[in-house]
Amino acid sequence: MSAGAEEPPPPGIAGRTAERSALRGLLARTPLVTVTGPANVGKSTLARAVLEGAARDAGLPGGGFVRVGCREDVDAAGVAAALNRAAGLPYDTPPQTLAVHCAQRGLTVLLDDCDPVAGACGWLVRQLLRVGVGGAFRPEAGAGAVVPAGLRIVVTARQPLGLGAERVFAVRPLPVAWGGGTALSAPSAPSVPYAPSDMPCGLGDGPLPASYDLAVRAPAAALGACSPADRLVWARLSVLPGDFDGWLAGCVAGRSDVSAQEAAATLGRLLRASVLALVRVGGAGRGPADTADTPFPSPHPPRYRLPAAARAVGLAHLRAAGEEAATLRAFRTACAALAAEAQIAWQGPDRRVAVHLAETERHHLRAALTLPPQDAEDALTALDIAVSLWFRWAACGRRDEGRAHLARLLRQSRDDTAVRARALWLAGWLAAQDHAHRTAESLLDRAGRAAARHADPDTLARVAHARGLLALRRADPRTAAVYLRRAAEHTYQDAWYGPGPAHSQVLLAVTLAAQEPTKASAPAPSPTFDVASMAATGATTTGRGTVTPPSAHDEARGSPLSGARRGLHLN
Repeated sequence: MSAGAEEPPPPGIAGRTAERSALRGLLARTPLVTVTGPANVGKSTLARAVLEGAARDAGLPGGGFVRVGCREDVDAAGVAAALNRAAGLPYDTPPQTLAVHCAQRGLTVLLDDCDPVAGACGWLVRQLLRVGVGGAFRPEAGAGAVVPAGLRIVVTARQPLGLGAERVFAVRPLPVAWGGGTALSAPSAPSVPYAPSDMPCGLGDGPLPASYDLAVRAPAAALGACSPADRLVWARLSVLPGDFDGWLAGCVAGRSDVSAQEAAATLGRLLRASVLALVRVGGAGRGPADTADTPFPSPHPPRYRLPAAARAVGLAHLRAAGEEAATLRAFRTACAALAAEAQIAWQGPDRRVAVHLAETERHHLRAALTLPPQDAEDALTALDIAVSLWFRWAACGRRDEGRAHLARLLRQSRDDTAVRARALWLAGWLAAQDHAHRTAESLLDRAGRAAARHADPDTLARVAHARGLLALRRADPRTAAVYLRRAAEHTYQDAWYGPGPAHSQVLLAVTLAAQEPTKASAPAPSPTFDVASMAATGATTTGRGTVTPPSAHDEARGSPLSGARRGLHLN
């Protein structure tokens, strides 16, 4: 039974005896198997041959499986309906009923070539594995999964679905030799028909298809098979250490010879040629009426990865073309934009957006911070990235990492700039949080002088805040109150980086409470301290007059003053 276009029976398979036996054994032990491999390697043919062989041995009619061909005009919202039709059920049959129907008849579910609708296929598989009616718990299906007895699901795709119950069976290209003994991976291999004994599974008689050629050749030969523009984009993408989206690819690979839009469009061609791997399937996201069980792909844009072998070949080509320096500079500039975006998101209504962005791009941000700079301008860009990620170092548990990056970058970027003044302040503030008082004092002294030279009152106010924190650590509330009041009353011109006045207001209240508990009330805010400034710094209010920025709690807990924690929630 199959949904989609009618197809002839799969051809015989040569050279896959071990894979057929291994896959059949795996299907007997686990309810969900995903057969993965590059394009045209024969995933579908292998899966269908194994299922049909098992059905013949068991005496099951109709091939023993129900199949949906996901590239056969099936969209994301129609996968479940197509599978219902293939099973002979009404199109709107619930997944629970479908699972019981297949299990009772010994039918295996085959979701074939599901890459275009991987998100919807993952949703459907989860629903089938959650069925409890007529089912039995199976430990191999994962925690909380109840599978109808006998239900088996087989998925074929280039990438796994990423489910906990999933067992991945990787299909590798066959070692093919030409009649004269020349290996297929040799760049000079002629395009001649296969001999029947050399035929990879899934391919009939005829010349070697281009997509299969790119999938199994050595990456060096595959690079030569691409168009000049695609080859150039591939080479430039080789500087990216992690997975990436179309925006970052356009920033890194876009130039006067290839626009950012053309670079992003090239990703599809490289993906179809199996040069790129698809890490995350993108989608338009959920609408207001959609529920958590709606079969939609990820609301985020798709992400890709350049495998290690392909990346090494692309990097060699990039260096041979003399473009490595320019591409690395473009990469670091793009990372500076990512860090600035995360910094702005941190000051927005939902800080999880900033955390998610910084975590998703962590490999790229780390590389941009650690790669040796090419010149003073490049070093300044790296320092700017470190300053923009202040929230990641100070509030997300990565203080040691932030201090290490700043110490190294401050040595590399010695030009007297406003960015360097901010970096000195951030390094001093992090040192103060780590109780490294002498280091903090030295860094804050240098930051204050640099900020004064560059007429940067925002950094001067933040230096005052850090000095107030150090005074609290020394049990000197009078000095702390002077510095903290100066910071709390400042009107920030750049509200995106660093803690704002609400943060200083809380610590000032803690200081005043420690000096005179009977006057333990938050100081009257200055005329410029309003709700907008509190929102910009992430402060929240609980009750009447309570101002509680999250990072202020950590600083106040480290204070040796009595009553410090008592002053965190003042009415």
